[in-house]
Amino acid sequence: MSDTNKPSTNRVNVIFKKEFREIFRDKRTLMSVVVGPLIITPLMFALIGKGIQGKMEQVDNDKTTLAVVSSPATKAVEKELAETKQFEITPVATEQEAIKLIKDRKVGAGLKIDPNIEERIKNEQPVEITAITDKGEENSQIAMGKVFAHFQKGGAMLAVNRLQAKGVNPEVIAPYKLTEQPIPGGGGRAMLFLVQMLPYILIMASFSGAIYAAFDQVAGEKERGTLETLLVSPASRRDIVLGKFSAVVAVCLVSSILSIVGLVIPFKSGIKAFDWIAKGGLTLDPMAMVAVVVVLLPLSVLFAGMLLTISTFAKNQKEAQTYLGSLFPIVMIPAFFSMFMGAKVALTVALIPILNASLIIKQALNGNFNWAFIGLAFVASVVYAGVALAFATRMFQKEQILIKT
Repeated sequence: MSDTNKPSTNRVNVIFKKEFREIFRDKRTLMSVVVGPLIITPLMFALIGKGIQGKMEQVDNDKTTLAVVSSPATKAVEKELAETKQFEITPVATEQEAIKLIKDRKVGAGLKIDPNIEERIKNEQPVEITAITDKGEENSQIAMGKVFAHFQKGGAMLAVNRLQAKGVNPEVIAPYKLTEQPIPGGGGRAMLFLVQMLPYILIMASFSGAIYAAFDQVAGEKERGTLETLLVSPASRRDIVLGKFSAVVAVCLVSSILSIVGLVIPFKSGIKAFDWIAKGGLTLDPMAMVAVVVVLLPLSVLFAGMLLTISTFAKNQKEAQTYLGSLFPIVMIPAFFSMFMGAKVALTVALIPILNASLIIKQALNGNFNWAFIGLAFVASVVYAGVALAFATRMFQKEQILIKT
C-alpha cells in the first residue's frame, strides 16, 4: 500500500459508514447530538419561560422598599406612595442614610424630593425628584422604574388638570397619536427572539455535538490500541482520514439540524409552557432554513478539521479535552458577538470565520439576503474548511504524531 495513491471512493465510503455507526453507539454522542437538542433545549426554554413569568409576577406583586429623605413638606408624598400599596416607605434624615440602606440591601432605592414641592406645584413649576440607586443591582433598578412610572403617571394627570382649569384641551400637548400596526404575515416577538438566539445556538451545537465523535476517532483509538490495526488495512491513510473526517462532518450537520428542530418545538407544539415564546407568531421561510443548512456545511467541515486535528495530535482523549479548552473561546466568542450585531454589516466581516456564518443565518431568518456578503462568506468559509481538511490530513501522515504514546 502506498500513501501516494489517490483516495478510493469505495474505501472512504466504507470507513465513513463504519465510523458513523460507531459514533452513534456512544451514549455521550447521543446525549449531545440527539437528546440535548430535542429534549433538553425545549425543556430549557420552558424553564426560562416559567422563570421569566414568575419574576414578572414577583415584581408586580412585591412591595418596593424606598428610603425617602424625609421633611415636613414631603409627608404628603410619602403617604401617597404608601397608599398605592406598591411601596414600603422608610423615612431617613439624610441622603447618606439612604445610600447606606441601599448598600446594605435593606431598601431597593432612595428618594430625594424637592422640599419646596407644595410651593412649586402651586406655582406650576417643575418639582425635582431624584431616585438614588445602585446601577449594578437588579432590585434597585426595578425600584427606580416603579418610582419613575408612578410620578410620570401622576405628572401626566396633573398636567391634564392644569390645562382643563385654563380651558385648554389637553390634546393640544399631544400633537401625535402613535399606534403600531403589525404587517400581515410578519414576524412576532418569537421571531425576534429566534433571530437573536438561533445563530449562536446552532453554531455551538454544530461544534459541541461533534466533540466526542472527533476525539474518539483518533485519540480514542490510540488509547484503545485499535488505530494500528486500521493503519495496516488495505485502505490508505488518505482513505482513513477522509472517511473519519466525513463522519465527523456528518455529525456536525446532524447536530445542527436537530438543533433547528429542537428550537422549532417550542413554537409549534402548542404546549402552555411555551406560551411566552410562541405568543406573537412565528414565520420561518423554507428558503431561510435551506440557507441555514447550506451555510452550516462549510462550517461543519471547518469544525471537523479543527477537532480531528486535535484528536490526531493528542495521545489520548483526556489530553484532547485539555487542548479543547483553548479552542472553545475561538468558536464561542464570534458566535456570541453575533447576538449583538445586526444582519447588515460591512462586507469585510464576511471574511471572519464563524461570525460570518452567524450573520448569514440572521439574514436568512430576516429574509434580508445580502448576496455579496453571502457569496464572499461562503468562499471564505470553503477556503478555511479546505485548510482545516488539508491540515488534518497532513497531521495524519506524520508517523511520530499518529503513533505517539
